[in-house]
Amino acid sequence: MTTREEYEQIKAFARIDGAIMGVMWIISFACFIAQFYMPLLNMAALIFGIASIIVSAIRLRNFRDNILDGVISYWRAYGYSLLTYFYAALLLAAAQYIYFQFIDHGFLLNQYTAMASSPEFKSIMTLYGIKADEMKLTMDTIATLRPIDIALQFLTTNLFLGIVISWPMAALIKSKYKRKF
Repeated sequence: MTTREEYEQIKAFARIDGAIMGVMWIISFACFIAQFYMPLLNMAALIFGIASIIVSAIRLRNFRDNILDGVISYWRAYGYSLLTYFYAALLLAAAQYIYFQFIDHGFLLNQYTAMASSPEFKSIMTLYGIKADEMKLTMDTIATLRPIDIALQFLTTNLFLGIVISWPMAALIKSKYKRKF
């Protein structure tokens, strides 16, 4: 059973790691938006997204080794990882809300609309059996979303991602053996 002090310690370190991961996610999101100006930034967005998961695992391992002397249970590692993803998701959702409320002004939707009207995209839609009126309806639905709706959708998706990734991460990082000096 985890004591109150241990829980507070986990929360404090998870907040720091969540902030680190949240900043990486914000950079990834910024690269995703900027890819419409410089397509190479699409790769940078992907790299930052994947690197954030690796950094999260490294930070969890460092927490285990340096703070807990090499001993962490599966559930403590899982809780730590969940809190880290929770804090990162909150930070990213706040940044995305600010972006969509004050900066975007329909830019992203316009980019997707322009992409959807290209002949290449239309041929792909035909290949997958998607009708043009269905695509228009989807774009119209996206256009009605408020910035808070978009940020909450991303928040939900990122929380789910954190739940799923935390399972194997906790299983890999857990350890019941004290570190040898």
